[in-house]
Amino acid sequence: MNETIEQLNQRVAAAEESILRFFREIVAIPSMDSDIEEVGKRIGEEMRKLNYDEVYVDKYGSIVGKIGNGPKILLYDTHIDTVGIGDPSQWEWDPFEGKVEDGMLYARGALDEK
Repeated sequence: MNETIEQLNQRVAAAEESILRFFREIVAIPSMDSDIEEVGKRIGEEMRKLNYDEVYVDKYGSIVGKIGNGPKILLYDTHIDTVGIGDPSQWEWDPFEGKVEDGMLYARGALDEK
């Protein structure tokens, strides 16, 4: 697929609601201290929905999604666990539900690193 940046931006804009919904769903899944099975399942479901050619969990517990089979490979690697929430009473909002304020989502894992 040879998309221009403008075409890619248009596709992302058209999918903005579903992207935000998915992102809110994964930050709502607690994944502290390397307990990533549930959030990994949800990410795998999304990869399958987006028609990835191959989706699996590797021997290290990482969710892997593959698209295409060309000679060049693009690898995106990140972690999907988060640090704990500490004392829940110290939060002004549910850290997993999060809140959107001025177009920004604030939730545990929204920045680092889901």
